[in-house]
Amino acid sequence: MKTLSLIFGILLLIGTFVWFSYFVPLGCAMNTTGCREEFSVWSQIGLIHFWLPLAVSAAAIIFGVRRA
Repeated sequence: MKTLSLIFGILLLIGTFVWFSYFVPLGCAMNTTGCREEFSVWSQIGLIHFWLPLAVSAAAIIFGVRRA
């Protein structure tokens, strides 16, 4: 369980950065009407797509490290 928690946390951490820095802006760029939105980590989109998964991954990593 410790190893699975660590693996899950690390993969989610990597996936969070890839998701927020690549796929979220890509979805805006694919909008045919032209999207001029800026994606900040301090916005509502940042809360949902960046901070929440980052908190879950940090919790999984901490759980995996502290688990005896």
